[in-house]
Amino acid sequence: MATMMKVESKAGLGRLVSGVLCFAGAGVGLWLYASGGFVRARQDERAIIVTGHTSPFACSLEKSLTKEQREHKKQIALKMESARIETKELADGYIFRFRPERISFAEVADWVATERVCCPFFDLAVVAERENGPLSLRITGREGVKAFIRGEFHVLKLG
Repeated sequence: MATMMKVESKAGLGRLVSGVLCFAGAGVGLWLYASGGFVRARQDERAIIVTGHTSPFACSLEKSLTKEQREHKKQIALKMESARIETKELADGYIFRFRPERISFAEVADWVATERVCCPFFDLAVVAERENGPLSLRITGREGVKAFIRGEFHVLKLG
């Protein structure tokens, strides 16, 4: 009987803790939603798009990356320019296509990784076409991103 009582009290304690955690989680969720800190997500074709925070159109390259990282990013950008075979204009940005024998997927992905740090307002995607076809870099975003790309991407000769 004593063992049965301990099991019941542990189960009751578990339900109590679960209830408290549930209320705490709901409270935090409501607070985040009310404060504007709650991030919303939706699925669009092949990607999950997260919204809720809007950063300004300002490249923070100098603040976000070390001197060595900036130099490495610049070298990759120069390599991207020499490997570029096409630039396709989109309503909200651009797609750049590259010769895979001139630049690797890893190098383009490396450039994207640093670009995300200094320009978080971009939507960035890298695609490798089948049969070792061209690599594509898609840079898009909200209204105004396209003009920002034209003004800032001097190496890719858009501006």
